[in-house]
Order: sequence, then C-alpha cells, then structure tokens
Amino acid sequence: MSSTHTDCDVFVVGAGPSGCECARRLAADGWSVTVAEEHSRPGEPVHCTGIISAHAYRAFDLPPAAVQSELDRGELTSPGGVTLRVDLNGTRAYAVDRKVLDLELATRARDAGADFSYRTRVQHARVDGSVVGITGTRAGKPWTARARAIVLASGAKSRLPRQLGMAAQREAAYGAQAELEVPSPPVMRVWVGQQLAPGGFGWTVPGKPGWSRVGVLTREKPREALRRLAHLALDGGSERLLEEAIRVHPVPAAPRCPTYGDRALSLGDAAGQVKMTTGGGVYYGMLAAGIAAEVLSEQLSKRRLSARDLSRYEELWQQLLGPEQRAGRILRRLATSVPDPTIDEIFRFAEARGLSHQLLDLVDFDWHARPGVGLALAMLARAPGEGRALQWLRHLVG
Repeated sequence: MSSTHTDCDVFVVGAGPSGCECARRLAADGWSVTVAEEHSRPGEPVHCTGIISAHAYRAFDLPPAAVQSELDRGELTSPGGVTLRVDLNGTRAYAVDRKVLDLELATRARDAGADFSYRTRVQHARVDGSVVGITGTRAGKPWTARARAIVLASGAKSRLPRQLGMAAQREAAYGAQAELEVPSPPVMRVWVGQQLAPGGFGWTVPGKPGWSRVGVLTREKPREALRRLAHLALDGGSERLLEEAIRVHPVPAAPRCPTYGDRALSLGDAAGQVKMTTGGGVYYGMLAAGIAAEVLSEQLSKRRLSARDLSRYEELWQQLLGPEQRAGRILRRLATSVPDPTIDEIFRFAEARGLSHQLLDLVDFDWHARPGVGLALAMLARAPGEGRALQWLRHLVG
C-alpha cells in the first residue's frame, strides 16, 4: 500500500458493463475498489440497443433474466426495398434489457467486494504524487476521493481522459434510438442506404412483448434519420415517436489512444473500444476490462503505476481488438462509399443467386477481421454477371 492515505486502491468511473467487469476482477484479486456512477442505478439511461452475440453471452456467463428475445432470423433491406431474408441457423444474438444486465454485473462486482457510490458525478481527476485526487459531487453536494489508480469507464462524452493525459473525444458517429409500443416481428431487421442514414444504417429489434426498439447509427442528423426509419419500418411508428422518447448519444468511430497515463487507464466507449461496423461496445469493452484488471493488479503489486508501466494494457488490448477495429473501419468506409443504386444492384444479385445464406456463414457476428469477410466479398466479386455493382466489387477485391 502507498504511504499516502487513499480511500481505495482503484477508483472506477462508470458502472456500465466494462466498468463493473473491471471492478469485479480487481476486487476478486483483493484490491479495494470503489465504483462511481452518476445515475441512481446501473443501466440508466439506456443508450444501447442491447444486441449481444450468443458467443459473448456464453463467454461472460451473462444473466438469462436479461434476455428479452432470441434473434435467430435476420432481414437486410436495400435503399430500393430489396430484402434479403436469412435464417441464422440458430440463435446468433440476444436482444437484452440493459437495466437488468447492468444491475446483475454491478451485483457481481459488489459481491466480489467492490463498493458503489451512486449519484456521484466525477468532474475532475488529477495525479498528485502517489495518488489520484478526484473531485465532483455526490447527491448534488461537493465530494472528494483519493485512490492509487483510476479507471475511466465513463463513456464516449467523457472529458476525464484528457485531464489525465489520455485521448478524449475524437471521431464519432451518432446513435439515436427509441422504444415504441408497436409490435415487431421476432427478427432482427436492418436497413442501409445513404438517404436513410448517411454513413450508417438503421434497425429494429423486438423488445419487451408488444414493443419495438428502433434505432439508427449515422453521421448526420440522427433524430431526422430515426424518424425516417420509424416511418419506413413500423406501421404508425413515426406518429408515435415522441421527441422525449428519443435518446441520442455519440458512438466512437475510431479508437481513442493513448488509453493509459500515470495511474490511469480508459476503458469501453471512453477508449473507443467498440465494433467499428455496428458501434456495439459491450463485448469488446468487457474483453478490455479483463486486460485492464490484469495489468493493474500486477502493477499495483509492484507499486509501479507510471504511464510507461501501464502502457502494456494498450499493447494487449490492441493485439486483441486492433485488427478487428481496423477491418471494421475499412468496411464502414467501403459501405459509405457505395451509392444507393449500386447497393440495390448488389442486393438483387445476391437474392437472385441465393448467396445470402452462404455469405452469412462466412461472417462472424463479433470478429470482422477474420477470413470470412474477405471470402464473402470475393464470392460476390467472382460470381458470373455484369453490372456496375459487380464491377465495383471486382475493383474492390482485386
């Protein structure tokens, strides 16, 4: 332990999945951990659509009680209305209740020994010798804390990383979503096209019984894009889409490195640890949380917590997630460069030749840098036929 008084060994800002997973692992290693959450409970407000792969669910033994629907079918619709319908050959993903999920992860961290401080807003953090000084408010009143190290799982909008010498807000897209009392088919539906959601896509998934979640990821005017999608996707949805029901939040469009500093690490959305294709961050954030806890636990034992000592964290998570994120950024750039008429032609070609099932078998839900994506593109590009879409694909692949 440090000779200077501290309130805890590690102070974690944010009680989302990545923050709770990191706290749980550190507490299980015997370190004193405090988790600060600005809201009154985990999972509020809900910004995430809550689509988590079946693989990630098994990997982290996530709670069955959070599952609202199993997604074993998918539909992908082009700008011109060409729809590819796919049987996913079993459950590929779950639509989950994030409030239930986050509360369970917080409970696991608390059971491991972590303390939680709700309604606690961290405004400033500064390294002062052998401690991190933390100031903010708790229940609206001034509040301070001191820790040997700090983990920032504080979200994409957080300014705290910059205060500690790490990258803060950088390139971002915007997600907008709402939950509407409109029944949805038990299928994951996705719409693409520049006119609908420039630089992104839209989706609907079933939520709790009788409700639908509708959302967009886009570079421009997310509220307008969400209204367009609700009108297109849900019968009467646009009329029921109240302004106060819409949640808009930034989604990192690139990693936010460096993710380490003196006595500090950033994690999850604050570090840009998301899938660059979809913006999903639960799985990648929890994977990085395990790495963060491992590195911090080792360096706390050695009492070596300089930026140089903690740089191994970024090396390790980049080894795991870096290739995926680079591949995802390439795929996103490719997708946003394709004109809507060309997307329609690609869809018609895939539908006519029944390629959608074969392509799906090659693409992994979580890992996009693996050979399947390239094989899928090659399959399309090498197929017989002519047209602007195939010429474009052949140029891309070859």
